[in-house]
Amino acid sequence: MLRNWIYPLIFTFIAALLSMANYWYQNIHLTRGIITIVVFVIIYVVFRRVLNDRYLIKITDPQRRYYLSKSFYFFYIFLNFLAFWIIWVEDLQSLVLGFGLVAAAFTLSMQDVAKNFAGGLNIFINRIYRVGDRIEIGSKKGDVIDIDIFYTTIMEINEWVSADHPTGRLSLIPNSYVLSNITNNYTKDFDFLWDELSFPITYSSDWKAAKVLIIDVISHETMEIEELAKNEISHMERKYFLAKVSTNTEVFLSMTDNWVELTARYVTPARQRRMIRSRISQKILEGIEKSERIKIASQTVDIVGFPESPSNQPQK
Repeated sequence: MLRNWIYPLIFTFIAALLSMANYWYQNIHLTRGIITIVVFVIIYVVFRRVLNDRYLIKITDPQRRYYLSKSFYFFYIFLNFLAFWIIWVEDLQSLVLGFGLVAAAFTLSMQDVAKNFAGGLNIFINRIYRVGDRIEIGSKKGDVIDIDIFYTTIMEINEWVSADHPTGRLSLIPNSYVLSNITNNYTKDFDFLWDELSFPITYSSDWKAAKVLIIDVISHETMEIEELAKNEISHMERKYFLAKVSTNTEVFLSMTDNWVELTARYVTPARQRRMIRSRISQKILEGIEKSERIKIASQTVDIVGFPESPSNQPQK
């Protein structure tokens, strides 16, 4: 706990030395330096020690604590910058002009940094995504674990690992990507996805019985999920113009050259897609194994004839 006060104590000691120097050698720059250090220490104690150590630690919701911590940090940086400028700039006109010059120089000389900063503001103001959201931006896909002023950190998924599982690799995405790329958010305002499973059965199978089996299994596995999804959709309808969406399990039939294909469409939590899909597939296969009227189809080739061999052809 004592180490948290090392920086305030060091700067207080420096301010004391400057005060002694200013006592013997009166100088406006020394006075401004003392005031700057005192203001910086006060801002540090209020934001970094009192608010962080006394207030944020009592917040139990991790996401709310994270966003408040980030907000305090940004405001802390801004106040330090503003205090320094006010103390060292003599008149308001120079202050405004200085801000303009710094902004222009910053934009021209560091365009990428300026774009990242603008992208970070866009993310926070428009809430394009939040910590905990699963996003896809550019060629990267993953769960957002940190949003900074210039970069977003995600826990990467997919790549060499299939079915939306984490790779364990952290990816830093420049915030400027949101200004020039399409951002897909898998969990903003709606934590569910629609997934599909296809089952090929032979033409001799009872496709009606197969359809009933698939609907029964999926409906049993996703009953609670469907209710949760309906509630979230009702909340979305208050915010967006949303066409009527059904969360009920549906099975669609199509015919191919080799089999009858039954495709099931159902709602699933975005982060549990593979687990739900595996459980549903296992139970449907168990039901098919118990049924004598349903058979899984496979690719077949009918041989209708063989070419004559040269030995069987009549000799001239």
